Amino acid sequence: MNTTENTSASFSSFGLTAPMLAALERKGFTVPTPIQSIALPRLLSDEGHLIVKARTGTGKTAAFGIPLVERLTTGGHAPRALVLTPTRELALQVAREIASLASRREGTAGVFPRVTAVYGGASIRNQIFDLKRGTEIVVGTPGRVIDLMERKVLDLSVVDWFILDEADEMLDMGFFEDVEKILAQVKGEGGGITRDEKTHGVLTHGAAAPRIALFSATMPEGILRIIRQYIGSAEILEDNAPLDEKPLVDQFYMVLKKEDRLEALRRIIDQAEEFYGLVFCATKVETDELARRLVEGGYPAEAIHGDLSQEARERTLRRFRSRQTTILVATDVAARGLDIERLTHVINWDLPNDRDGYLHRIGRTGRAGRRGRAISLALPGERQKMDHFSRSMEKTLGNGIQWTKVPPVKSVMKAVKARIRLAVLNAASVMIPGRPEIISPENASAENHPDISPNGFSPETIPDVSPDVSPVIAQLGRELTERLGAGEAVTVLLSMFYGEQLDSSRYGTITEIPEIPRDRPFTSAFRGNAFRGKKPAGKIPAGKKPPMQNGARVYVGLGRGHGANARVVASLLSRAGGVPGRLVDAIEVREYCAFATLPPDAARRACAFSRNTPKDPVIRMASPRERR
Repeated sequence: MNTTENTSASFSSFGLTAPMLAALERKGFTVPTPIQSIALPRLLSDEGHLIVKARTGTGKTAAFGIPLVERLTTGGHAPRALVLTPTRELALQVAREIASLASRREGTAGVFPRVTAVYGGASIRNQIFDLKRGTEIVVGTPGRVIDLMERKVLDLSVVDWFILDEADEMLDMGFFEDVEKILAQVKGEGGGITRDEKTHGVLTHGAAAPRIALFSATMPEGILRIIRQYIGSAEILEDNAPLDEKPLVDQFYMVLKKEDRLEALRRIIDQAEEFYGLVFCATKVETDELARRLVEGGYPAEAIHGDLSQEARERTLRRFRSRQTTILVATDVAARGLDIERLTHVINWDLPNDRDGYLHRIGRTGRAGRRGRAISLALPGERQKMDHFSRSMEKTLGNGIQWTKVPPVKSVMKAVKARIRLAVLNAASVMIPGRPEIISPENASAENHPDISPNGFSPETIPDVSPDVSPVIAQLGRELTERLGAGEAVTVLLSMFYGEQLDSSRYGTITEIPEIPRDRPFTSAFRGNAFRGKKPAGKIPAGKKPPMQNGARVYVGLGRGHGANARVVASLLSRAGGVPGRLVDAIEVREYCAFATLPPDAARRACAFSRNTPKDPVIRMASPRERR
C-alpha cells in the first residue's frame, strides 16, 4: 500500500494542459492536496487499476476528474467514461465538479468534455435527450444507469474509464449486483472486462479494457477483499497525511436502553444553547420514524434518505441550509456528499459500523475554528465498541470519547429559561431605546437590574418604546400593564408563548445505566462486596469462568424452537440488563424457553425492560422450581 505525506508539488508539474491549469486557477486551486499528488500521476499515465482511500474533503473528486477531462480528447456519440455514485446528491455534486474543470477547445462547439448526470427521482426523458445528443462522461446512480442500459439509450461498449465513487458504500449497501451487471456491459465483448471461471470469477481485462478506479473515504478490509475478488491486482493509495485542521469536536457517549433514546435526544436538543445538527440512523425506515416523532414533539426536523425523490431531497436540504429546519435525520449513504456549514452537533442515534465511519460522521462539525459536539446514544451491549472508537479517536484527534449522563430535567429547564430570557431581552434592547445595557451578560438576570422589579417594569417606570414599534402594540402594552400589573402581564404572555417549553412535566423518565470504569474489570462493578477484589475460592479449570456469586436466575421466552442458541440469549439479556455478555452466566437453552443467571440488579433491569417492550421475548425471574 502506498501512502503519502504533504508535498509541495504544483499542478503544473503534472504536465497538465493550459486550459486545465486555467480552470484550476479559476476555481482557486493552487496546490494539489496530498491524495491528488499521488493519484494524478497514476491516472494521467497508463498504470492499471487503482484503489484510493482518502478522507472526505481531501479532493477525491478532482483527483479523478482532472485525468478524465485531460485524457478524453476526442468525442463521439457514446460515453467514454462512467462514474458511479451511491446517491443522487453525490452524482450531481460530482457532475458539477467535473464540468467545472472542462473548457472550450478547438474543433468543439461548446465546453468539452460534456458531462451528463443520470439519477432516479428526476425526469428520465430529459436524461435520455442529453444522452442522445452525445456526451463523453456519464455520472450516475446504479439503478438509473441500468434503466437507461435496458432502454438501449446508454451505450457502455466504448467506455475507457470506470470510476466507483464512495466504493465502500456502493458495495456494502446492496449495490453490488447492480455494479456487477454494469461492469458486464462495459467493454463486454471483444476482450474487455469478463468473468473468468479459471480465475475464480476475477474480472480480467484484454488489450482494450477500461481502467477501473475506486475512490472512498473509508475502505474496510472486508470490502477490499470483495474488490480484489472482482478486479484482481490493484494498486492501493492511501492519504495518511496529517489533518491540516483537526475537527474541534467534544465527544461524548451515553449508555441507554433503546426506548430511552428519544427522551435523551429531546433533552440534548433542549439543553443546547443552539442546536443545528445531523442525527444519524442506520435505516431509511428509522430516519422517517425518528423525524416524525420529533416533529410531533414540536421540533423542526426532517428526514433524508435514498427513497426521497430528487425534488423532495433538494427541498429538504434547502430548508435545512436556510435553517427553517435545524435537525436533519439521515442515513450514512444519504449524507454522503453533503457539505453543511456551521453544524453544532452530530448525534449517533445508531452507532456506525467502524471507526472510519465514526470519524467521517463527526468530522462534519467542529470546522473552521468553531467547536462542535458529537454525542453517541449507545446501547448497553455497545460499550466495548465505544471503547474501541475512543482509543482510535485519541490517536487520530488527540481526545477520546467521554461517558456522560443524560442531562437532568432541572438542568434542561435552566437552559430553556436562559434561552427565553435572552430572546426577550434581545427584543427589549431593540424596542426600548437608550437601554443597551439590558442585553449585557452580567445583567441578563432580574437580580442584576436594580431598576427592574423581579416581575418586570413597574407601571410608573415603563419606558418609551422605539418609534418602529406599532402604536397599537405600544398602547395595548400600557393597557395590559395598567389593568394586570407589569409582572402579571409578562407572566400571562410568557405562558401563552412559552408555556409548553417551560413545562418540565413534558419530559419523561430515563433508566440510569451506570458507567463501568475502563480501568477495572466489568465483573467487579456488579458483584457483592465479599467477592469484589478477591479471588474466588478453589482452583478454576483452564478456560472456565468462575461461577457467579449471588446471581439471580431468569426465565427467557426464547428457545431452540425459535432458532435461538446461547449466544442469542446472552445478547438479549446483555441488552435488556445493561451488562456485558460475559456477565450472563449458566445459560440453559431448552426447546421453547431458556434460563440464565445475571447479577441481581441486571436481572431486575432485564425484567423491567421486558415489561416495557412487549414485542420482545418475555423475561422474568425464574420460580423456585425452575431454579432447581
